Amino acid sequence: MSMIMSTGCIGRAISIRTKLALATCSNRSISTTPVVIYKHQSRFKKYKSDVSKGFGAKWRLENGKAIDNTAYGPLIDLPDFSYLDGRPAPLTKRQVERMEEKKQISKRVYKLLGEINYAKERHRRLTEEKQAEKPFPLKPKS
Repeated sequence: MSMIMSTGCIGRAISIRTKLALATCSNRSISTTPVVIYKHQSRFKKYKSDVSKGFGAKWRLENGKAIDNTAYGPLIDLPDFSYLDGRPAPLTKRQVERMEEKKQISKRVYKLLGEINYAKERHRRLTEEKQAEKPFPLKPKS
C-alpha cells in the first residue's frame, strides 16, 4: 500500500488517510480550541445567574417598579381595546385572575394590619399597667 502525500491547509505534508480523518483543515490549532471555548464560557459565566432575573431588575425594584414588565402596569392592567360607543371591553381571563389575586392580597394586608394594630395597643396597655403598679421609688418625708 502506497502512502500518497499531499499538502494540507496548514502547509505541511500529510497523508490522505490523515486528511480524511481530519475531514476539514483549519488555521486554528486543534490543541488551543478547547482553551478558546473555555475563555468565552468563563467570560459570561458571571452573568448566567443574572439572566434569569432579567437585566435591570435591581433598578426596577429600587425605583418601586415591578421586577419584570409583565407583573403590573398600564399595558397589563388596562383593556386591550375599547368600543367606539363607550362600552367597556370585556376582561380577559388573565385580567380577572389578576383582579382576584389583588383582592386576596388586599384582604390579607387588611387582616395583618389589624393584627399589628392589636399588638401595638396591647403593648401600650401593658406598659401603662406596669407603670401604674410600680411603687414610687422615693420615700415620703416624715
